[in-house]
Amino acid sequence: MRAPQELPTRIEALRLYTQGSAWFSFEEEERGALAIGQLADLAVLSRDYLSVPIEKIGVTISLLTMVGGAYRLRRRPLRGA
Repeated sequence: MRAPQELPTRIEALRLYTQGSAWFSFEEEERGALAIGQLADLAVLSRDYLSVPIEKIGVTISLLTMVGGAYRLRRRPLRGA
């Protein structure tokens, strides 16, 4: 188990999951941020990730997702959040 000071903040975790994943797969020019020229991959969540109590993050669901600019709907709990 990690000490609290060793855990990333929510913003750091979000950045690692988005920009970090794109960097790791050599796709930082195509994805990882909401920017002109990048793929429009995003999720609309059922709770505010930045303010929801930490124990509720794991049961947050994606209400709507966009992948490559196309709308898709998901209604299952996010895992590993």
